Amino acid sequence: MTTNQLLDNVPFFKIFSQQEKQRILDSESYFESFEEGESIIKEGSSDSNLYIIIKGKAIVTKTSHPEHVLATLGGGTVMGELSFLTRRLRSSNVVAAEKVVCFSLNSETMSQLDSGMQHKIKDQLIEILIGRLDEMNNVYLNLLR
Repeated sequence: MTTNQLLDNVPFFKIFSQQEKQRILDSESYFESFEEGESIIKEGSSDSNLYIIIKGKAIVTKTSHPEHVLATLGGGTVMGELSFLTRRLRSSNVVAAEKVVCFSLNSETMSQLDSGMQHKIKDQLIEILIGRLDEMNNVYLNLLR
């Protein structure tokens, strides 16, 4: 499977044209690899990269209870969107459970993209956040029953 096919299979990139995906692929600076056990995101840190898992799996933990896995994340998962958008400190740890390849974006590389691509990224992040809010509302409503 080519890298272009990998991007085609990631829901986040569904609204991007093939030409836009190719622009992303043409710059190695958009991709980071993490080995098993390596930290991708550290709780409390001030970095604000946005990550999308292209390949591999990662786990989410909290520093206060590192033995409890809160979630297992796989291909297509978006991570770090709150810190990317708001510059808040990281709220959890994300560690590679196996080799992970991520699309990675910070504010500097975001500013180098054309405005159309920037808007598409923001639109996708809004969709993701709305979906997560809907999920949390459903969980809350189920607790009330």
